[in-house]
Amino acid sequence: MAFNSIKPNNLSFSQKCLINFLMGSLSVLSLEPVNFYVILFLTIPIYIFNFDSLYDERKKYPRKKFFIKCFLLGLSFGYGFYFFSLYWINISLLYELDIYYYFLLPSLLLVPLLLSIFYGLSAIISSLFYPRNISRIFIISIVWTISEYVRISITDFPWAQIGHSLIQINTILQSVSVFGELFLTTLAIIVFSLPLVLFFDKSPDLKFTSVTITLSTLVGVIIFGLSRPDVFVEKNDRIEVNIIQPNIKQKDKWNKELIQKNTNKLISATLEISKKNEEKNPHKRYFIWPETATPYLIDENLQITSDLTKNLSSNDYLMLGSLRRESKGTKNDTLYNSFFIINNENKIIGKYDKNKLVPFGEYLPFSRLLSKVGFMNFEILSGNFSNGQGGIIALDDKLILPHILICYEIIFTEILHSQDQNTNFILNVTNDAWFGQSSGPYQHFSMSILRAVERGLPVVRVANTGISGVIDSFGRVIIKSKLNTEYYNKAILPQKTGITFYTKYGYYFLFSVLLLFFLLIYCLNKKLVSKK
Repeated sequence: MAFNSIKPNNLSFSQKCLINFLMGSLSVLSLEPVNFYVILFLTIPIYIFNFDSLYDERKKYPRKKFFIKCFLLGLSFGYGFYFFSLYWINISLLYELDIYYYFLLPSLLLVPLLLSIFYGLSAIISSLFYPRNISRIFIISIVWTISEYVRISITDFPWAQIGHSLIQINTILQSVSVFGELFLTTLAIIVFSLPLVLFFDKSPDLKFTSVTITLSTLVGVIIFGLSRPDVFVEKNDRIEVNIIQPNIKQKDKWNKELIQKNTNKLISATLEISKKNEEKNPHKRYFIWPETATPYLIDENLQITSDLTKNLSSNDYLMLGSLRRESKGTKNDTLYNSFFIINNENKIIGKYDKNKLVPFGEYLPFSRLLSKVGFMNFEILSGNFSNGQGGIIALDDKLILPHILICYEIIFTEILHSQDQNTNFILNVTNDAWFGQSSGPYQHFSMSILRAVERGLPVVRVANTGISGVIDSFGRVIIKSKLNTEYYNKAILPQKTGITFYTKYGYYFLFSVLLLFFLLIYCLNKKLVSKK
């Protein structure tokens, strides 16, 4: 059976891998801050055409060698994608270069390599069910989506997904309230690959069916996206959120000579904002400082905020990130990256300990194993933090509690702790000063937009420096700071929606739909082959 489609057979296998690396690299332009998602109309089809060429030559190779080549083709695309989308991780190592210089080059080269292994494995799995007609875009999209799920489950690092290219298309973004974040990857592979594959693939098999399925899905997603903001709104209490982003550089944040100056900067900005009343007074006002706002252990040094809180009313609350220690009667105290709520009487009425810690930044993975490695002291490579369990603990029952997510906890799609039904918003406090002027803070903010739509809750994001802002429950940005600027602003908390379908059922629905489509495509192709 002959299929007349693009076959770059004049290229060597190494050249195909190099082209895939280039396509993966160019695909990064679809993410923040460039958002040139149109590039995927070129990069994903070329990746598929390269795979077509290899698949057509599969009989030339032993089965094992063919799988290795599939793996390397997928790996090369993934390596280019992760190498350029995650370069900003290494910027954080430069702040303590005397400690981390051993890991600068390995981190730059090995982190993308390890993550791209999942692209290689997805290529192998795709080859097992590869239909040599246009319906292969569905098989690739399904396998790609599942491989992303497996990658995230194993590595605990959901950053840099092809689907994130669709975050800025708000109408399409609404679909994650039903299917979840990974649906964007499924949709992106199909939509961006279809036009070029459709144009060049001369095989008529299943063309009409594939185009009909794609257009029907896309139209359904668009109709749902356009109608959702008018249907699902619930009324919230009137709460004013005040963002205090001091823009303190990382090298200055823990400088002992600048501690008091930096703390006074936060206090004076808060006092100034608190004196400016809205025309219609809100029920409550929240003044929010970022993650580890000051180097002080705030619960042990409440005198720091006493002059501030006495100028607040009974409806005003100070919220801030701070380190916390807990003595267990031993020489070594337990440290937490925490968040506190303080009332106008200068009493702590709420506390949360970060659940998801940053590996190598806040804790050392495989610490027991690495401690046995004698040539290096691995303990100096990370903070000695412990992770909290569960959500915020509060003493004031009348207070509308935020769903607290500290730093990179916001990037995780699953609920990290029990969702309080009294919650009106997600609060993400962070410090992106580690990543300078890179793409990291932009991508971090874009994933906050995802969480808002997924959960049907507005997101308030307060950074020490980076990008702060307020996002409504449909992913629309209400206010937003520029990158790495001093920023003090306020907004009335946007309304929430009802609990979303995805919040209730997670990925069960998406994976059920993917399984159904997989069986449909598989059966159609099997029937087609038997006829021929």
